[in-house]
Amino acid sequence: MRLRSGLIGTTLGLAVLLPCAAWSAVEVLKVDVLKEEPPKNSLPRGKVVYVDDGTCPDGEIKEITGGSQEKGIPRKVRCVKRPN
Repeated sequence: MRLRSGLIGTTLGLAVLLPCAAWSAVEVLKVDVLKEEPPKNSLPRGKVVYVDDGTCPDGEIKEITGGSQEKGIPRKVRCVKRPN
């Protein structure tokens, strides 16, 4: 009987936690799209933003990855397939 109540508790716990974890994953995948590039040196190193300013071909969007002025790493700019 004790084993059965443990399994029921575990099952109920998972039933509550899994939807929360799935919702968090959806929130992480949400992509913000800017209308113009952020000012130089305002984007932290490694941070990625997307800019829809019309400079990339149809179906693509500008992806900007922050660099580091102190370390001499320029920001990366490229056109990529538009994220969903």
